[in-house]
Amino acid sequence: MHASADPSDPRLRLSGSRLKAALIAGCRRVLSRRDYLNRINVFPVPDGDTGSNLAFTLAAVLGSARRDRGGDVGTVLRQVAREAVDGARGNSGAIFAQFFQGLADAVGNRREVDAGQLAVAAQSAAQSARACLAQPREGTILSVISDFASELRGQAERGVQDLGAVFRAALQRARASLAATPQQLPVLRAAGVVDAGAAGFVDFLEGVDDLIARGRDALRLPPELREFAGGGNAEVHLESVETASPFRYCTECSLTGSDLDPARVRAALSALALDSLVVAGGRDRVRVHAHIDQPNRLFEALAGLGSVSQRKADDMQAQARLRAAPFQPVRVVVDSAADLPPGQAELLGITVVPVRVNFGDEDFMDRITLAPAELYARLRADPTPPRTSQPPPGDFRRAYELVLAHCRDIVSVSLSSQVSGTFQAAATAAREAGAGRIHVVDTLNVSAGQALVAIRAAEVAAAGADLTGVQDAVRTAMAGTRTYGMIPDLRYGVAGGRLPPLLKRIADWFGLTLLVTDRGGKVKPFRALRGGTALAERFAAVVAGRARGADRWRAIVGHCDAPDQAATLAGALRERIPGLDTVWVTENGPAIGAHAGPGTLVVGLQPLADPGP
Repeated sequence: MHASADPSDPRLRLSGSRLKAALIAGCRRVLSRRDYLNRINVFPVPDGDTGSNLAFTLAAVLGSARRDRGGDVGTVLRQVAREAVDGARGNSGAIFAQFFQGLADAVGNRREVDAGQLAVAAQSAAQSARACLAQPREGTILSVISDFASELRGQAERGVQDLGAVFRAALQRARASLAATPQQLPVLRAAGVVDAGAAGFVDFLEGVDDLIARGRDALRLPPELREFAGGGNAEVHLESVETASPFRYCTECSLTGSDLDPARVRAALSALALDSLVVAGGRDRVRVHAHIDQPNRLFEALAGLGSVSQRKADDMQAQARLRAAPFQPVRVVVDSAADLPPGQAELLGITVVPVRVNFGDEDFMDRITLAPAELYARLRADPTPPRTSQPPPGDFRRAYELVLAHCRDIVSVSLSSQVSGTFQAAATAAREAGAGRIHVVDTLNVSAGQALVAIRAAEVAAAGADLTGVQDAVRTAMAGTRTYGMIPDLRYGVAGGRLPPLLKRIADWFGLTLLVTDRGGKVKPFRALRGGTALAERFAAVVAGRARGADRWRAIVGHCDAPDQAATLAGALRERIPGLDTVWVTENGPAIGAHAGPGTLVVGLQPLADPGP
């Protein structure tokens, strides 16, 4: 039966306030289902983050809907689309954002919309979402959006005016479309799941349907829904699923300008080797997503079109390893200021969040878009150091949400709070994402010392220890681990404001090489070597003189573009420290290199009180 033709009947027209309520209900439903969506994520790559990506995207929408008061339908949709494009993460998040952008463009400045207008706008939005992909595939969120919009249009054309009736018919079609996704994508059928992005879109619609059925009570998340969020009975047969993308990094950024053209953006990237390209947004703001091996090439290609911001690059190979690894009670996360030896993160299952580096307007991620070799080449050409900054809380939060699906607790091992805001950024993200399961540790150490603490934590965690066991191991490691550095050229520290110019003048006048160590969480001078000969061997002798109180030790030797000196230092340490079991050699990243400069050597030294890891 058709609804009354009375235009004042609220069943016939969608207002701005009712739209906000629908958005809030839909977003909350998807956020509650995040873990389930992560588990069934196998396409386009089985990296287990579709739920988290949709949570990031829709958290931005939820914030806009709750924060901005008043507004008609057109205004609400423009605000929501802007926030969605800015907050979009992953393939499905970018498609969701483009769907909102398409709705906003089609609705325009209308104060309210009826069933027919909503149907036309939804169909336009579905086309817009499909157009944002370079290679759209059926059996994904695109298929479900298209079928949902098509049913809305069909209901409106048949003269159905009741918005609730139109929506529920379209929801039924979306459910059927979701159930059909395994028949359209073989990888889904092999894994025994539906498409995760499509499931997220249907979850959003289910939240709206709950609002229609229960009114404002649906805006509160009931206990049974919270429990269901962590449940689900999907058994994903990953042994039959291979990563579809040959590229390593899931890369994203925002592009802002005055007259952006998504087609021109896609053309600018056409010469790059990449896949899963999504360009979502409008004329002033675009979100770009792609899988690529060299993320910085994508950022550089976009720089000529507008301002590039919100850069991220997630290692899909590391995500795949984590997803395939067995569940363990505790896992370890660390920022890249910890100069881990090559291969240790992979061996021990440590998740690394990259430090940020800025050369002028250029923004880089440590070891992902800026290799240490390039950092030191730039420093040698221009001694003005770059600015380093802690990873933003959003980077930590993404990492935490991914790792939490594979453990009960996280121990996040942070760079000293006395030298960086990294600890605070990690703690902020932990409060937002952790529900008491993320435990951020201020190591009061740096570089190789921080890395040794993280290694010890990960060894104990990998052996199956519970949270208390890992935390005890961290405290013991922190108490005994020390870091020492030798800085042959103080101009970089002076240029960056870390050292007073007078200290450099004194060192130059007397021919001194400064030695520093960790003390109370800070890096402070403690000695100087006079003369320029055999510096590595003499530095080793100083460190060896401080290796007291244990029979067994291990060390990390870090270097800033000085591999030969590092090898000499490592050999000298072996000769001078009895019981030195392991000496790793690694290259220091920007947390040390940007401030100490090329030629700097670092030693992290840790006593081993037990029979060994």
